[in-house]
Amino acid sequence: MEDAVPASNSGSSGQIVIAGAGYAGLHVALRLTAKLRNHPKMEVTLVDRHDYHQAITELPRVAGGTRAADAVRIPLQDVLATRVRFAQTEITGFDLAGRRLLTAVGPIGWRRLVLALGSRPNDFAIPGLADRALSLYSASDAERVWAAVNKAVAAAAAATDPERQRRLATVVVGGGGATGVELAGELAEILPAVASRHGLAPGRPAVQLVEAGPTILAGSSSQLIGKATKILADLGVQVRTNAAIAAATEEGFRLTDGQLVQGGVFVWAGGLKAPELLADSGLPAGHNGRVKVDQYLRVLDHPEIYAAGDLASVTDPDTGHVLPALAQAALEEGETVARNLDAELNGRPLEAFTFHDKGFVVSVGTRHGVADIAGITTGGHLAHLLKDAIEWEYRQSVKHLRGWDPVAR
Repeated sequence: MEDAVPASNSGSSGQIVIAGAGYAGLHVALRLTAKLRNHPKMEVTLVDRHDYHQAITELPRVAGGTRAADAVRIPLQDVLATRVRFAQTEITGFDLAGRRLLTAVGPIGWRRLVLALGSRPNDFAIPGLADRALSLYSASDAERVWAAVNKAVAAAAAATDPERQRRLATVVVGGGGATGVELAGELAEILPAVASRHGLAPGRPAVQLVEAGPTILAGSSSQLIGKATKILADLGVQVRTNAAIAAATEEGFRLTDGQLVQGGVFVWAGGLKAPELLADSGLPAGHNGRVKVDQYLRVLDHPEIYAAGDLASVTDPDTGHVLPALAQAALEEGETVARNLDAELNGRPLEAFTFHDKGFVVSVGTRHGVADIAGITTGGHLAHLLKDAIEWEYRQSVKHLRGWDPVAR
């Protein structure tokens, strides 16, 4: 593994540069490895500020203390083939005219650029939210949430005033999407044990899930939403819908109707937007700053640049809607980008992206979950096992893809 790609490479005309090692970026790198066997002069460089890939879908378990943070960090040196050069550095900007990716260690030139920088939490300009609430978008974020929960419960145990104790032992999760639901479920199951360790009554901690819309898991079937809502209720989670947050203060989340939601820990899982780096890039932006692409996942007006993953505004031709920021969408987009880069090198027509929806699975607590697969909705232990299986299969697929390269070792 290399710490940096020398700036002298900035003039290279035979280089594919992938910015970001998330689900989309890593899979472009892995799938290009085998495709470039007949192009030995073509260089592939992956750039990321971390030397590991993060399994983002597993973060609620880390935040709930049921999985170690290092378990969701996959070292890139373990999965990248030797054909792929790695530059661990901060990306600082873009020189589109000069075809250079600007980084903290100098510019990196590219023939083709793949933007896969992921996203960042969207606070929707809610006053105080960025400062008052914890985010959940990285393994480090998840560790901070778990530490804050333990600290709050310990403080509650030491408090003598019942009202203060109740407030400190309450965790408030903002956002009723998959991440918020999974986090609320994990915490609801684990908090009684945390309370007991600190000498607090197991029934004292509470979890509240606050959602601005009329329902949790928006866009899912009514059957799945109903099953998830029941599981959360059985776990003791108080779900508040139609509860838009107007401001976050020292006292708690102030709702638009004037109500105050109090707690000892506040976690925001209410949405995503494009990285700040793209705001001044000159690239065409759509909703939440996501980069607009054509049917081949090339950035509009910039056919030499591809975009995939959370930062790409990809329209599903079947529905006409922009695809949500989902891991399965990012993986499929990464595969299409890799095939199209290979097609360009070999003079073949490009492939239009088509999303193949494999279904939706959400764990709710440490033993239950809900799933919509092939039009069938299920809930309970089986759905939780399915989520475990998906996570295991993903890790195996990453290792398998590395094995495609005959010179990987």
